[in-house]
Amino acid sequence: MERAKNYCALLDPNNYFCIDRTVIVENTMNERRVILGYGLTGKSFEKFLIKKKLEYFLYDDKHPDGGKSNDVGNKFISKSELVKFDTFYVSPGFSKKKLNELGVLDKNLLTDIDIFFSLNQSFKIGITGTNAKSSLTHYLTQILNSRSTAISLGNIGKPLLENLDHTHKYSVIELSSFQLEKMQGNELNLSVITNISKDHIDYHGDFESYKSCKFKIMKTKTFFYNDEYQLQDFAFSIAKSLEPNTDKKLKLNELPFRLQPLSKNIINDSKSTNSSSLYYAIEKLNFSGVLIMCGNPNKENYQNLIINGPAKVLIFGKHREDIKKRIIHNNIKLYSSLESLVSSLDTNDQILFSPGNPSGDDFSNFTERGEHFSKIIEVHFDKK
Repeated sequence: MERAKNYCALLDPNNYFCIDRTVIVENTMNERRVILGYGLTGKSFEKFLIKKKLEYFLYDDKHPDGGKSNDVGNKFISKSELVKFDTFYVSPGFSKKKLNELGVLDKNLLTDIDIFFSLNQSFKIGITGTNAKSSLTHYLTQILNSRSTAISLGNIGKPLLENLDHTHKYSVIELSSFQLEKMQGNELNLSVITNISKDHIDYHGDFESYKSCKFKIMKTKTFFYNDEYQLQDFAFSIAKSLEPNTDKKLKLNELPFRLQPLSKNIINDSKSTNSSSLYYAIEKLNFSGVLIMCGNPNKENYQNLIINGPAKVLIFGKHREDIKKRIIHNNIKLYSSLESLVSSLDTNDQILFSPGNPSGDDFSNFTERGEHFSKIIEVHFDKK
């Protein structure tokens, strides 16, 4: 793992800094604020502004005409009303293209990352990449906690603004291209890129735009993952540079739905949301059994995806016909539901559930998808 040091330089972990930009949350006279998007990040903006006793309004695509109020009595405004506002707290799902269409791209735009940079004084490690960023974030946090204190934040599921006051030494922040696109300034102490391959083309428009967003994470001190090494070894290498007495024998636990064995011949890889993660699973397992796919292929907009290795490719869900048109394999079967697909399987089949696409209209996210697969498999094979 020593070779990994050729790809990086490291900051002194004791060299903390935090530029004071608290002006971004001051209650300036006549300033009008609106939160764009009312998902996980939008709701964390709301809690933040309530705590600061600042007035705000809401805009969300689910309520484009406005007029409604949320549970705490704050009003959703219409698209036409956005021009009246000064400061916009932007959720990751609002791309720059969309902000331009809404007529607010030239306004004062704030992200949760920018606010976190301003108000939290931990040593900040940013991790991005097309694949493996969640697992690396999870591994690195465990390792750092064995010698110091660390917390996983960001795209891994813990909103930054709900953890502004944490007292851990390290913030290990998973950052998506959606988040990085609108980040105003990079105040990370250390950055990591796992890999970059074609993804989220429906959001960014083209691969070059996607890559440029990913590269915004880079500081002069950046680790690049070389996939000839195990991901856990890479995490230990980063941790050891920060905490020299790190014990490499530490046993790490895994996140679910990443090549997760359900039995000796069934793998749940629901986290596979793009073609590169699908290829990785097939290659890593040297897989020659039954591959199960689903999800919406429009994210990458791939064509003629050649699938070598699996004896069969079984596709289910609302996007099954679209996936079939885009892949090349000589033994493809389609099913309307996962239940009907699983009922066709035999107990001796080697099964890999690696969808290769985001959930689309079939599930709300890969977690729900993975849980559903595990449940259906358990019910079906318990009957046999």
